Amino acid sequence: MKFKLFVMLIIATLALSLPSKSVNAQSYNNAISGNLLGLAYYYQEFDVTYENRVSARNSFTIKGYFFSGFGYYDAYGIGGSYRWYLKLIQDNKSPLEGLSVGPMGMVLFWGSKWSGYKSSATFAVGGEAAYKWVFDGFVVEPILTLGLNLMGIEGITYPVFGLGCNLGYAWN
Repeated sequence: MKFKLFVMLIIATLALSLPSKSVNAQSYNNAISGNLLGLAYYYQEFDVTYENRVSARNSFTIKGYFFSGFGYYDAYGIGGSYRWYLKLIQDNKSPLEGLSVGPMGMVLFWGSKWSGYKSSATFAVGGEAAYKWVFDGFVVEPILTLGLNLMGIEGITYPVFGLGCNLGYAWN
C-alpha cells in the first residue's frame, strides 16, 4: 500500500511539473545569440546577432562582427539579414523557430599592423540558411553563410563563408 501511494505521488509530481501545452507552443518575437564556433577558425571571427520577428513568417537580424588575423590585422563591422521561415519545413513551429533563408550583407572596417597596408573597409553581400531550435528560451542555431566581397583590401583576403552555431536566448 505504501509503495502504491509512493508511486502515485511520484506520478502526480511529475505530471504537475511538466509544462502545459500552451507553454510548449510559445512563440518568440526576439532573440540574441553569439557564434563562438568562429573563434576556432584560423582568422578568428566572433559575431553577435539580434533577431526580431516582423511577421508570421519573417524576421530581420542586426549583427556585430569581430575578426582577428593573428595580431596582424583586425576588423569590426555591422551587418544584417532578412529571413523567411519556410513553412514547408516548419515542423509545427512558428518563427523564430525552424528553417530560415534569406539575403545578408555586412560592412567591415579593417585595421592593419603591416606597414604596407592601410586601414580600409570591405562590403559583402550573400545569403544565409539557418535552423533554430528554442528550448524554454535557450536558442541553438546552426547557420551557413555564403557571400561575395564587393569591396576588398589588396593583400588581405577573407572568406565570406561561415559555418557556425549560434547560442543565445529568445523572448517575447
